[in-house]
Amino acid sequence: MLIENHCPIYAAATACIGLCKQELMIFQCVLGEYVKVEGEEHILAGARRCVYWVVSKE
Repeated sequence: MLIENHCPIYAAATACIGLCKQELMIFQCVLGEYVKVEGEEHILAGARRCVYWVVSKE
């Protein structure tokens, strides 16, 4: 689980919601092809933090 209690792109993401998708894609690229990164909670959706699950594909 990857937890962001303080979103580093919050101010920009409020103006361009596509940034959240790009952040998810960056996590996926960095962590590699053997895992899947899935968004669970999002600050912009009213959650208190952003949470991503990192799940093994194997």
